[in-house]
Amino acid sequence: MTTLDTTQYNGSLSSNNTNVLTFSNGNRTIPLMIIGGIAIGSMLVHLFITFILKQIAKKTGWSFDKEVVKHCALPSFFIFPLTSILVTLSFIPDVDLSIMDPIRHAFEILLIIFTSWSAVGFIKAASIAISQNNDYQKSTSSLQSRKIHTQLIVATRIMYGMIFWISAAAILLTFPRAWDFGVSILASASVAALLIGFAAKPSMVNLIASLQIALTQPLLLDDYVVIDGQQGVVEEIEAQFIVVRTSDERRLIIPLSRIINGSFENWTRTEENIGIYFDFFVDFGVPLEDLKQYLMNSILKKSKYWDHRDGSLTIEECRENCLKLRAYMTALNVKSACNLKNEVSEKLMEYIITTLPEYLPRSRGQTVEKRSGIDSMSRIVTKMEEPGLENIINEKKHHIFQEKE
Repeated sequence: MTTLDTTQYNGSLSSNNTNVLTFSNGNRTIPLMIIGGIAIGSMLVHLFITFILKQIAKKTGWSFDKEVVKHCALPSFFIFPLTSILVTLSFIPDVDLSIMDPIRHAFEILLIIFTSWSAVGFIKAASIAISQNNDYQKSTSSLQSRKIHTQLIVATRIMYGMIFWISAAAILLTFPRAWDFGVSILASASVAALLIGFAAKPSMVNLIASLQIALTQPLLLDDYVVIDGQQGVVEEIEAQFIVVRTSDERRLIIPLSRIINGSFENWTRTEENIGIYFDFFVDFGVPLEDLKQYLMNSILKKSKYWDHRDGSLTIEECRENCLKLRAYMTALNVKSACNLKNEVSEKLMEYIITTLPEYLPRSRGQTVEKRSGIDSMSRIVTKMEEPGLENIINEKKHHIFQEKE
């Protein structure tokens, strides 16, 4: 038979204390059965609560509660039985401390891990819900949408890091000598810690730079930037660097400290619309007005990428053998601008090659006939045999003689 003792539990697990649960026959199977039953019961309670929350989430139409149930259901499934087991272990009588303490310690560490997992899932659910709402607003305010998206990514990664370090510290604090060990390390290795701090300075600078980018937002995701002469679109913003995708699909890895401490061009800083141009060379006699009309009426007005803000064809430079023309056009975003530039360059070159081939750039030169020595003498003799040449020579001689006299 099992009897209940009304003596209050004092937190000690020594063999001579009075416990809430006592067994007159010394049977150890009953406590294990109780622990197992409580663990299974807590799992069933969790499944029931999860089912109710899923039904509620389907009716609300809000993405946040659906994502919370989706990402927190699995870790919380382990939190329920771990918590119930830890509570139940405190009431098991006459258990050797050398057996009980390692078991309790292992369960505490597992509880910290699954709690941290649940916290990560909650943050992930919140970020997904905000991102989905942000995508819904993207059609009306793309610039504001990209600002929110950039802040969301940086803030989410910072919170992930905080959860990791807090959970790691909590696990270390479960060890009895963790504080003494840490103090002894700091006291005996202060110089080493200083050297490590100097070695980790670039990483810390980039980490602080990521916070500055999230707050000041000098650049955003999908911004068109020019850094050290390299043009491209900001594809990723990581904790230590950014990834810029160039037009030829290369990826530039640039440290965040370079962004904060250096200068760069951001073509889409204040608005999503972007202007882009295409340069090409033609001969001097090209009919500019025809080219302008073809660019505006046959290319830009029929293109789905042009935003109808601006389009022009101008002489950019006049060289010694050709003209440099610039076709300028605008688009709603970087992707449309790249597509528009490709479309204009292809159609404009095709028009010039097929319709105006005589106005393609050409090299001009004057061919001089090669002369030999015999040919030169024959030309001189021929010249001397001309009818009026002898009279001219005689007049010159007479004039010279008169001057001498």
